[in-house]
Amino acid sequence: MHRYSLTIFSLAVGIAVAGCGGADTAGLNRRGTIAVQLTDAPFPTDSVKSVDIFVVRVEGRVADVDEASADQNVTSEDSSHTDGWKTLATPNASIDLLALQNGVTSALGEAKVDTASYRGFRLIIDPSKSSVTLKDGQTLTSTSSPSVAFPSASRSGIKIDLSAPIQVSAGGKATLVVDFDVGNSFVMRGNSLSKNGLLFKPVIHGSVK
Repeated sequence: MHRYSLTIFSLAVGIAVAGCGGADTAGLNRRGTIAVQLTDAPFPTDSVKSVDIFVVRVEGRVADVDEASADQNVTSEDSSHTDGWKTLATPNASIDLLALQNGVTSALGEAKVDTASYRGFRLIIDPSKSSVTLKDGQTLTSTSSPSVAFPSASRSGIKIDLSAPIQVSAGGKATLVVDFDVGNSFVMRGNSLSKNGLLFKPVIHGSVK
């Protein structure tokens, strides 16, 4: 069985150059940039045409995160000042994960962040706008029958499990590769995908490249 993985988060860290002697060079030296990208590997279910996940935004923070805290305060459009989360990207778009294959990437956005060691990342999706379309044309949503059973009917925050903290340093560059194991994130309900639908149990891992 092939393993589907989603590569997300390319962290490009740099510093701005002061244009005059009066600029706050100390402040600039404490800032870097995080850029976000997506890619994948093959999805194992032959009967699936597309997996469309509506990505609201991507966030990171210095403090570690568990599954419960990753799913807290996700309804706010700007959670940058909530529990230390920093908004890294706000695509607000439906993304067909199966279209990002063989190393193809999709840039989600980027943001300036303070230099620090970041230990927590989360992906915020909108289940009501997400779906799985089968090759026979049938579309499974959170309200269809059969359906895709997402963790909640509204927005969900999904924890990204890191193998090690991500160090953002002034003038440096780092890449965080996040595997969205879609093959293991969707579980069949019963013995028929077209009759019984799916359960969404996200499995996402992150490592430094």
